[in-house]
Amino acid sequence: MKAAAYLRVSTEGQSGEDKFGLPAQKEAILNYARAREIEIVDFFEDDGISGGTLERPGLQHLLKVSGLKRFDMVLVAKMDRIARDLFYALFIEKELLINGVEIVSVSEPVSGRDPMNTAFRQMMGVFAELEKSMIAMRMTGGRNQKARGGGYAGGAAAIGYRAQRGKKVLELDGQKAPTVKRVFELRQKYPAWALRQLAEKLNQEGHTTAQGKPFGPMQVKR
Repeated sequence: MKAAAYLRVSTEGQSGEDKFGLPAQKEAILNYARAREIEIVDFFEDDGISGGTLERPGLQHLLKVSGLKRFDMVLVAKMDRIARDLFYALFIEKELLINGVEIVSVSEPVSGRDPMNTAFRQMMGVFAELEKSMIAMRMTGGRNQKARGGGYAGGAAAIGYRAQRGKKVLELDGQKAPTVKRVFELRQKYPAWALRQLAEKLNQEGHTTAQGKPFGPMQVKR
């Protein structure tokens, strides 16, 4: 029997040798295949991409070639490597089954197309999505709490500020701070102006965005 292997991690930190990393997933899949004399004909990987999206190069390539009859199954270390969204998980499973390809988890006994195993896979999809939502909620809550306390909540720094790795506060950007001040000055001086007019004025004065590009209405609004 021939199989393809699909591996995915969401963050750069998981790309290493931790229990969720690509090397650990690959080893688990290889051990499973060797024990059952399954030939792995190809590996598909998505490194640092969320399971909450279908826009994954490795996944899209897997779906594309699944119709070439090169393999009968797709081996994954865990079912949540396929997706952390129930709708996406069911969609991917359906697309593969159309081509006669089954998803097999090497660490979870949920293979097969009988009703019970199908129900188990769907329940696992529900809990994978729940876990993703809980993580997102905790992270958002932590960022909001930090912001309310006047701290740096992470992410890209707004124009006029610089974020230093490892520091909990933002630093003023001496080059871009005058641009931010000028935006507010113009808004106060010309309250009837549209965002487009403000952008044109900033560009005429030589101001640029954080990326060094001309201002547009949306950049002024932000």
